[in-house]
Amino acid sequence: MKPRAERGPLQAVIRCWKAHPRIAQFITYFMVGNLATVVQLVLIPVLQPILGSTGLVNVDLHLFGPIGDPQAMTTVTAAGQTVSGLNPYYVFNFTGGPVNTLVTKTLNGITGSYLAHGGVAYFLATFIPLILSQIVSFFLQRKVTFKSSGNVAWQALWYFAAFLVITVGANALYGIYQPWLYSTLGEAIGGLIAAFLQCCIAFWVFFPIMKLIFPSQKEG
Repeated sequence: MKPRAERGPLQAVIRCWKAHPRIAQFITYFMVGNLATVVQLVLIPVLQPILGSTGLVNVDLHLFGPIGDPQAMTTVTAAGQTVSGLNPYYVFNFTGGPVNTLVTKTLNGITGSYLAHGGVAYFLATFIPLILSQIVSFFLQRKVTFKSSGNVAWQALWYFAAFLVITVGANALYGIYQPWLYSTLGEAIGGLIAAFLQCCIAFWVFFPIMKLIFPSQKEG
């Protein structure tokens, strides 16, 4: 008969953890991913008002577009009022001006009232936390989750390449749901939900990629 100390709930969990290494690995990946998400969720609402109070909020940033109709319109609700403005689709769509206000400018040769998305200020408020969270994720996933001892420079290069591809894909979707979230829930909560959705996309796509980037010591 096993000693009582070996029959407790903690010992049962440890035995189960060791008996199912793949499940244990995924749970660890999940916990580390949540930690990286927390980094983003803490920093975004801090950086948005700080950067939003600078002149960067009025600087446009548009990448990969316009896709589709350059005169596409979007209607949102801001401060209890319905706002409709030109909103051509870009993968990275950060039209300068306070979020969900109308700004008069010329884009793609078309002059009109465009729906603003916070400009470079909100781009930085989104991507600085994203980059920092990925740095945290890289080192923890490498050593804690996958226990990899491969070439760190080579792994960092592949991780960065995967990060770029996933980020572009996630932002292609971000441009679709961001205006609705901000108008429905406000900048603070809408920004958090938008960041959470981006994290969820990255979470599920990254796991199989990380298994390739970070071969375990046994596999290596």
